[in-house]
Amino acid sequence: MNYYDVFGISPTATTEDINAAHKALAKTYHPDINSSEDAHEKMAMLNEAHAVLSDSTKREMYDDELKRNREILSSQAAKAERSREFAESEERAGKAELLRRKAEARLKSDDAVQKHRMEQAKRRTEETARKHRQAKAESDKKDLIKGLSALVMDDSVKRHKRMDVDEERYYATKVLLSMVRKDDKHLRRMAEEADRKQRIDEILSLVKELNDKKDSK
Repeated sequence: MNYYDVFGISPTATTEDINAAHKALAKTYHPDINSSEDAHEKMAMLNEAHAVLSDSTKREMYDDELKRNREILSSQAAKAERSREFAESEERAGKAELLRRKAEARLKSDDAVQKHRMEQAKRRTEETARKHRQAKAESDKKDLIKGLSALVMDDSVKRHKRMDVDEERYYATKVLLSMVRKDDKHLRRMAEEADRKQRIDEILSLVKELNDKKDSK
C-alpha cells in the first residue's frame, strides 16, 4: 500500500486534499481518541505519509519512485505474461507434435496392417494357385497313367478289327511321350513301353497288309 492509498486519495490530489484527509483520519486513529491496539501504528503511518506528500520535494521524489516501481511491476507483469504465453505456446506445440506423432504412428500402423493383409491375401492366392496346379498335375498324371496303361495293353482284337486304332495309338503315344517328365521314371517307362508296343503294332500292320495282297492275287 502506498501513501496515497493510506489516505484513500488519488495521486493527482492537491496538498489541501492531503491535509484534509490526514486531519480527518487523525480524528479517527489518534491514540488520544482511539484506544485500539493498532491505533499507534496507524497514526504513525498517517504521519509518515503526510510528511512525504505534504512536502513538494519529497512528494516529487516519492512519485518518481512510484512510477519506477509501477514500470518495474509492469515490466515484470509483461515478462510474466510473455513467459506464460510462451509456456502455453510450447505446451500447444508439444501437444500438436504429440498428436502428429500419434497420427503418423497410426498411419504407419494402418499401412503395416494393410501391407500385412495384402501379403496374406497374396500368399492365399499363391497357395490356392499352387494347390490348383498341384491338383491339375495330379489329375493329368492320373489321366496320363490311364492312357499309357491302355496303350500298353495287349489289344489284339482291336488291332485286327480296325487299322485306324493303330494310327490313333501311334499319335497318342507320341503326344503322351512329349508330356512325360524326365524325372518321373514310372511314367517314362510306361511311355517307352507304349512306344515299343506301337512299333510292334506297325510291323504287324505291314505283315497283315502284305498277306492281304498275297491273298488277293
